[in-house]
Amino acid sequence: MLKNNKNKTLFTIISFLIFLPFGQSQEGDGERETDTGPSPIQSGSIPMSGNDYIYGYGDTTLDDKYLNRKDQMPNLNITGTAKVIDGDTITINGTKIRFSGIDAPESHFYGQTQYCQKPNGKIWACGKKATAKLKELINNQEVQCTDEGRDKYDRTLSVCYANGVDLQSEMVKSGMAIAYLKYSRRYENEMVEAMTNRVGIWSGNFLDPEDWRKENSRRN
Repeated sequence: MLKNNKNKTLFTIISFLIFLPFGQSQEGDGERETDTGPSPIQSGSIPMSGNDYIYGYGDTTLDDKYLNRKDQMPNLNITGTAKVIDGDTITINGTKIRFSGIDAPESHFYGQTQYCQKPNGKIWACGKKATAKLKELINNQEVQCTDEGRDKYDRTLSVCYANGVDLQSEMVKSGMAIAYLKYSRRYENEMVEAMTNRVGIWSGNFLDPEDWRKENSRRN
């Protein structure tokens, strides 16, 4: 079931974010709905102090501790034609790549697709839409990625670009992925922009992808 986070407002997360140093922004056009109520936010598991957002956390999908800054020129040493697996995972020349710093709704997790809810109550396949959005952004162009190490599933953690465009940034701006603040603040500005514009999953109610995985894992 979807969590209804209407009791939490956009003001809440902005109040949290102002205590964190904002990185530079890098546009997406995800689904948008008009809603007079407050924007929902992801589940309230974001750490509030210290370096907790970087250290000491595991996840069913990755352990992303690498990119929390935008001030260095990336070393794009993985290049080629990308096959899109879902909204935050691709393969290039047989290398499975998990986007660092974001988390997208799941399109095929243990054979299951994540659904979200629009303001009018309509249910939509946000997981499949996220995958479609990433394919649209790549548009059969060559993709260049960094190599930030491996997660516990032996996937390469990367920041990836197509035609000079930061794919993670565009996914978050479009509302088809969230900034994974538990691990990285790299895309927090883009998430605030998507929340303010109420695009993609921010147009209605949704379950945080990490929480959705926990509730739908066959290992539970």
